[in-house]
Amino acid sequence: MAVSLQIKSNQKQVSKNLKKFQSVLPRIIDKGLKQAGFQLLEIIRTKTKKGIDFRDRPFAPYSQGYLKHLQKIGYPTKVDLHYSGDMMGSLTPNETVKKTGKNKISLGFARAEERKKALFNQVLGNPKREFFGFNNRTEKIIQRTFNKFVEKELRKFRI
Repeated sequence: MAVSLQIKSNQKQVSKNLKKFQSVLPRIIDKGLKQAGFQLLEIIRTKTKKGIDFRDRPFAPYSQGYLKHLQKIGYPTKVDLHYSGDMMGSLTPNETVKKTGKNKISLGFARAEERKKALFNQVLGNPKREFFGFNNRTEKIIQRTFNKFVEKELRKFRI
């Protein structure tokens, strides 16, 4: 008695899908990273507008002299780092979110003058108003969004 066994395989189709997957995955990751950069940028803007630093603490108050100056010219006295709008306005996604390496992006200011203002607020000024950064909570939020995006894109391949 002899047994005949015939097996059909979709190995060629699987191989083709894997090659396509390998070529598309880096683009998906790059797109997800850019979206994460845009999300971080929006979080920084929102927190700064609310007058809180990246650690979710209120900014140090303005000095009495600066408060008098703001009142004199009719500007709001709330500490939100918004004098003329130029510094935060220079944080435009198309110019400031850049890919700087493999799986890496950088955020920055588009104009040198605004970088100087940010440096003063972030590092040099006394008191410091550290607005440009992120904490663990923000990192987890962005990471979840990135993971959801990549999963959604990968589901399109049905491998």
